[in-house]
Amino acid sequence: MYKAIGIWSWPRDEDRAEFDEHYDKVHFPLAEKLPGIRRITVLTGGENARASGAFRLAEVYWDDRSAFEQASESEEWQAMAADAQQLMERYGVTLLAADGEELDRLY
Repeated sequence: MYKAIGIWSWPRDEDRAEFDEHYDKVHFPLAEKLPGIRRITVLTGGENARASGAFRLAEVYWDDRSAFEQASESEEWQAMAADAQQLMERYGVTLLAADGEELDRLY
């Protein structure tokens, strides 16, 4: 599996409900349209995560790097990236992103 992760910083407390609504109704549906995705997971940190600065972690999975690269060049990716930029400008959040091979060990 190959995945991309996005780590969002905390929105301002007064913006949290509006940020969540936009993320749920606009941003996440844009991610669901990415070509070739196999799975999306989203973790929203509780108050104990506030000190780390990490508010939300999203993981998007593809079969392999080639499928990811195709998706990252798509119109759907461009729409999702443009929306991410709007989220950052509107709510003062930051986004850290990375991609790579996933090593998954079951115990």
